[in-house]
Amino acid sequence: MNDLVNLLQNLYDQSGQELVADVNHVYIAGGVIALLVLISLTLLLKKSPEKIEAEQTPIKDIAEEEASTTETSKEVILETQTLEEAPVEVVPVGPSWKERLKKGLSKSSNEVWSKIGTIFTGKGLDEDTLEEVEELLYGADIGPTIAAELIESLEEEAKKDGFGEKEFKAFLKNFLNSKMSDVQSGVDVDLYNFDEANRGKTKVIMVVGVNGAGKTTTIGKLATKLTAQGAKVVVGACDTFRAAAVDQLEVWCQRAGAEMIRAKEGANPSGVGYDALQTALNSKADYCILDTAGRLHTKDNLMDELKKSRDVLKKLDETAPHQTLLVIDAITGQNAIRQAEEFNNTLGLSGLIFTKCDGSSKAGAAIGIVDKLKVPITYIGVGESVEDLNVFNLNEYLDALLDID
Repeated sequence: MNDLVNLLQNLYDQSGQELVADVNHVYIAGGVIALLVLISLTLLLKKSPEKIEAEQTPIKDIAEEEASTTETSKEVILETQTLEEAPVEVVPVGPSWKERLKKGLSKSSNEVWSKIGTIFTGKGLDEDTLEEVEELLYGADIGPTIAAELIESLEEEAKKDGFGEKEFKAFLKNFLNSKMSDVQSGVDVDLYNFDEANRGKTKVIMVVGVNGAGKTTTIGKLATKLTAQGAKVVVGACDTFRAAAVDQLEVWCQRAGAEMIRAKEGANPSGVGYDALQTALNSKADYCILDTAGRLHTKDNLMDELKKSRDVLKKLDETAPHQTLLVIDAITGQNAIRQAEEFNNTLGLSGLIFTKCDGSSKAGAAIGIVDKLKVPITYIGVGESVEDLNVFNLNEYLDALLDID
């Protein structure tokens, strides 16, 4: 028992000594720190005010520089924002219309007209050469009547000295121009340019043609061109037998900002046309463009249906339709003349739209149609985009067809 008490007493004494030692260490450390602080204060107090200010100046300059940089950055940001908000003029890129037209008619030019031109060497026109030219002309789809007249005139011209390829092209352009210019001068310019003076006076345009000629796409492009000029356009989707065509037309109208009137699939086409015109008149639209179901020109009952659709419009406006345009696919060649004849006999066409003149060698059919029916070409198309449908310009057409720069 006594031994246990003695052991505990020894442990207590030893712990107490270590605690005292630790306390002493704390006191010593604190004294050292206090001494260092006192020395620092003494050195600081010995510095002159000028020296202190000199040491503070760079800090002040840096602060001012940072503030100036911040203001400059703000000005740059504001200027950048102003430039971004300013309207940016979009400059169209790509080939011009003249270049696209020339490319579209290049096949017809290369396979027919250029071949004819190379025949002439300035040594006159013998019987064999004449037959070769005649064969090529028939391949150009200009029609037998124009081909015969051209050959007859060509025989006289070719007798002149120095009649070569250049002289042939000049002769050919003048000849074809004489067959089309009078008819082309009768085109209604309201088809191209919206006249603000006619605001609210609804002009009805009925578009017809066989299936696959490009009616729906052409109507979409035409609506886009007119709305871009500030005209209000209502489109009637009267091809109720093809839901896909109606859906396609709706997409075009949405892009163009034109209102479209449609009905259930299989509805009466003439009824849709009537509703579209009624809507256009009520809203004082500038144009009412009517799509129609594709009709084979050889089916009399279907052509009669088109006539009915036309006559129904007269219940609302006895002068309607103001324009009846036939869309013709250039690929059909001579068959296009037959189509145009039948549609013209049934409806009395006021204009033609020549489409798909990109990659066909049969573009010459336009000349025969205009000459035979005395109906002008209003638009010509060489591709799928809106810019690929343009006003038909006779001079540009003949230059591209004959490859005249």
